Amino acid sequence: MSKQEKVEDNNTERNHMDRKVTLLQKVGYLFDAKQKRQLVGLGVLILIGGLLETLGVSLLLPVVSAFMNPDAIMDNALVGRVARILHIETSGQLLTYMLVALIVLYVLKNAYLLFLTYVQNTFVTRNRNRMISRVMREFLNRPYEDYLGADIPTVFRLTDSDIPNAFQLILVMIQMITEIVVAVSLCIVLVVASPVLCLFVVVIFLGMTLLITKQLKPRLNRIGHRNQAIQSRIAKWRIQSIYGLKDVKVLHREEFFVRNYYESGAIGANVARNYAVFNNLPRLLIETVFMASMFLFILIYMLRGGDMNVLVPQLTAFAMAAIRMLPGINRINTYLSEIAYTQPCLDYLYENLNENMKKDVNGSVTGLTGERRQQLPALALQDKIVLDHITYAYPNTDKNIFTDAHMEVKKGQSVGIMGPSGAGKSTIVDILLGLLHVQAGEITCDGVNIFDNYPSWLAKIGYIPQSIYLIDESIRDNIAFGIDADRIDDKRIWEVLEEAQLKEFVEELPEGLDTTIGDRGVRISGGQRQRLGIARALYHNPEILVFDEATSALDTDTEKAVMDAINSFHGRKTMVIIAHRLNTIAKCDVIYKVEDEKIMETTLSC
Repeated sequence: MSKQEKVEDNNTERNHMDRKVTLLQKVGYLFDAKQKRQLVGLGVLILIGGLLETLGVSLLLPVVSAFMNPDAIMDNALVGRVARILHIETSGQLLTYMLVALIVLYVLKNAYLLFLTYVQNTFVTRNRNRMISRVMREFLNRPYEDYLGADIPTVFRLTDSDIPNAFQLILVMIQMITEIVVAVSLCIVLVVASPVLCLFVVVIFLGMTLLITKQLKPRLNRIGHRNQAIQSRIAKWRIQSIYGLKDVKVLHREEFFVRNYYESGAIGANVARNYAVFNNLPRLLIETVFMASMFLFILIYMLRGGDMNVLVPQLTAFAMAAIRMLPGINRINTYLSEIAYTQPCLDYLYENLNENMKKDVNGSVTGLTGERRQQLPALALQDKIVLDHITYAYPNTDKNIFTDAHMEVKKGQSVGIMGPSGAGKSTIVDILLGLLHVQAGEITCDGVNIFDNYPSWLAKIGYIPQSIYLIDESIRDNIAFGIDADRIDDKRIWEVLEEAQLKEFVEELPEGLDTTIGDRGVRISGGQRQRLGIARALYHNPEILVFDEATSALDTDTEKAVMDAINSFHGRKTMVIIAHRLNTIAKCDVIYKVEDEKIMETTLSC
């Protein structure tokens, strides 16, 4: 069977399986057992909210009946017992109690519904942020080879669009269930009510509109600005971690970026929740004030001796039911359309979700706990590093880059690697760093495979690429890349700046270490960017420095200055230097040439 036929069969099988999986099952797959219990609790709160909505309308019937025939209501056996308990002697007192009770009921009901909105949106927005952060964690924790053919825009779409839309769908489903509960309950009430719609009091609406315009709109505007700011911050953490992926992985800073991304996202979740609460407040506030005003009007009318027979009880009850139910029916239809629109996002998330993405965001990125790491033997470089008869081909390719290739780097040596473009010089670096996994052979440090304790191996390496990834932060933060501000050692920062021959330049800056260098270091020169990269690599005092064509993009004079800094480590550090130009590796102790899938020591003069 051809590869294309296998893909088509897999797609057909997946589509067939998708048809068997219901929408609710896909939603359920997103959550763990604890979250599902929270959903059940949320369902109970929704049911209570629906009952309170129905109670607020259905209790209008006995109140209006009492107005129409106050003497008859006092003759009711149940009412009589309640009246004796409350020491009510006249129908007027009873009506007063009933109207006050309705006012209290509507205030409490709508306060509860606002609380329910808070709970619903807290559940959805926080779990949405957890899911996005988990996807980010899973993405950063993948083997480096997986990124070689990765569709980065799709990853961005998953975090920026698909997951938010999927959780918006969940929120819509929750809200639709709320509306269905209310609509069904009110239909039962309407069976015994007359079909008439009450007119709203124009003055109340104008007053509430003015209140909302003057008080709520500015708050929502501020929330909108806050949301813009935090979304920019969230995007910044994402871009910094993904664009600087190699630096993140080699310096082993995955946890730093995931945590800061999660914490910024948590602020964004609270902003989104607050917006949802304030966005729902006008409807509930209008209903509360309107109902309370109407009941107060009736109460005052009654106390002044107005003719209660003028009121039409059934019509009033239905009006209130219709006012609540008809918008709910419209919303149900809107929700159904929105679910249909956003379901592809849920389907994509469901198809691409794996168990790693469902693990708690506070877990270890590397999968190794601190205790487990302590049990592993630390790697020590006392003799040499060996690329021991390695064979490597990039994923989904048939051509080998290396076949049974061998290279040794003795402690304290400076090893130069040269060769034509495309021969595999930079591939050697990625293999040496452990980012690429060979198909045969192994990489050893004093005879121990580097993957026996990979974090220990990374701690020994300082990596300086051709293009230094610099973040739009201070010089301090760029050197201590991925380290929390309260843990940065300024003394060490100045030491590595001096070693990288950049100390005098920073001392002359008005803001010193606090100088912001712009996105990708646009505010400093190419040579200064390379020296910052050297300082970053030196910060954790590595034994091994790896330069991957670190000066190839520089002009001759700048390259010479940077090479002076590099050569100052000769004999003090074990160095591997990849270069196009021979003069770059002129002072190396050993020179290897990469050619014809081999790594051969050469006697060529530098």
